[in-house]
Amino acid sequence: MSALQIGIILIISIAALIGIGAMLVYLTLQRLIRSVIAPFHEGYGQVLTQEIQRNQLDPNLMDIKYDKLFLKNSRNQELTARLYLAQPQTDRYLLFLHGYHYPWVGALKYLPMLLELGFNVLVPDQQAHGESQGDCITFGALESDDALEWLEQIRRHAQTMGFERARIGVMGESMGAVTALMTTAKANSTHVPMVNKPLFCIADCPFSDWKSILLRQAKKRYSLNLSPLLPMLRTIIRKQTGVELDDVSSVKASAAIRVPTLLFHGTEDHLVPAEMSQQIAAANESNITLHLVDGAHHMNCYTTNPQEYRNQLLRLLAQVPFESEATERYAVYL
Repeated sequence: MSALQIGIILIISIAALIGIGAMLVYLTLQRLIRSVIAPFHEGYGQVLTQEIQRNQLDPNLMDIKYDKLFLKNSRNQELTARLYLAQPQTDRYLLFLHGYHYPWVGALKYLPMLLELGFNVLVPDQQAHGESQGDCITFGALESDDALEWLEQIRRHAQTMGFERARIGVMGESMGAVTALMTTAKANSTHVPMVNKPLFCIADCPFSDWKSILLRQAKKRYSLNLSPLLPMLRTIIRKQTGVELDDVSSVKASAAIRVPTLLFHGTEDHLVPAEMSQQIAAANESNITLHLVDGAHHMNCYTTNPQEYRNQLLRLLAQVPFESEATERYAVYL
């Protein structure tokens, strides 16, 4: 066998090994991403246990009366939500969006305060969580589209209660906070009826964008630097979810927000660092206020200092034009 033939065989062998290696990397990333976006169908009891440990949640809050609402979204998935009604009856509603693998029960710690402030509170199980259908979790991309549909459901509910319209705010924590910000930005669209557009937004410990939190968690949990593999990650996420990795960005969404918005973030949040909320707030200093809660961990701001949290909400709500529909129409969205 000639030297040339040997050289050709070596080149082919090396190329084959590289190809096999690349395929193994691709398959490994596929499994990793699938584990991240997989549906969450574990019992609510596990979330309740975490909330009792994390936020000293009173389990009796599970007994607060609610009505169930249902929605078939644009992807033909059945979604479930719980609606808590304030007394006396009101046309003020808050759409609460829960965090990653943290359906419904995560909202309970806020309920007494929100109901006392005079808001009906709608808490959906986001797609692929709890009692809602779905094939994957998209960290706010598709969830924010569903939230726009829930806004329409809220309007219809208000009308069945005898009100002309609903006056709505959006609130979320962690992934739900990102979803809330993206929903508020998407509501600028002319396709969203004026009466459905949120009047304010509250985001508790949001991450800046999906790419950043994915890279951060891969490094923190698995000591993996996935930055060189971003093109492959984008392809896998697109194939598995139908959305683009770069479409999920609180920073980009916040730049488009036109209504009063309040961010909370704990200074001891080691899962989603407070610097991410600082980036979000810096994108829209005119409409977004950031309040850092000293000593609070992830999804722990309210429990750490409930009075401070409530005071900040009251300051935000004082900026919201609940009473003047003309102000809403012309000063906010047009």
